[in-house]
Amino acid sequence: MIKVIAFDLVGVLVNEKNIELTETESKLERMFGPNINDSDYLKNAREYIEKDSILMRTTEDLITKLYKVREKDLFEKIKNKYNNIKIIIATNHVSFVRNFIGESFGVDFLDDVIISAEIHKIKPNTDFYEHILNKFNIKPSDLLFLDDNQKNIDGASEIGINTIKVDSTTSLINEIFNFIHNND
Repeated sequence: MIKVIAFDLVGVLVNEKNIELTETESKLERMFGPNINDSDYLKNAREYIEKDSILMRTTEDLITKLYKVREKDLFEKIKNKYNNIKIIIATNHVSFVRNFIGESFGVDFLDDVIISAEIHKIKPNTDFYEHILNKFNIKPSDLLFLDDNQKNIDGASEIGINTIKVDSTTSLINEIFNFIHNND
């Protein structure tokens, strides 16, 4: 039985807007995901913006400018039908995305946010998924994980986590409800 649904952020809950970025913004954006912590991101990003206060503000502004929420009331719909299921966002990202998540998704229906830069673990490594399992004290079969990256899907599947591979045309709510209905 599904007890926790974990959503990747970029490519699943949000799409990147088709906008023109400055050269600096484009370079910063490419560094969002693969960092094991914010210190590494800041160290690398200082090549483009030296002052940390400006760099952090630029990063948060870029996140807000770049991301568009796909299905605004997704979490509310899930909770209305399955109020005992925990909903989390589990993303490879810098922690500067946390404000955007709070403003875009609120706290009413979101149970937790797990950001790679804060836990010092990164998908598709097993320890990232084990962090979720341990935090919620669940078995892999109790977790449904949605991601748009096949390597992340494979990493989760290898340890027995239920997965849904998402693309730009996926109806998240339909996929989730169908999965739960067919697996309960």
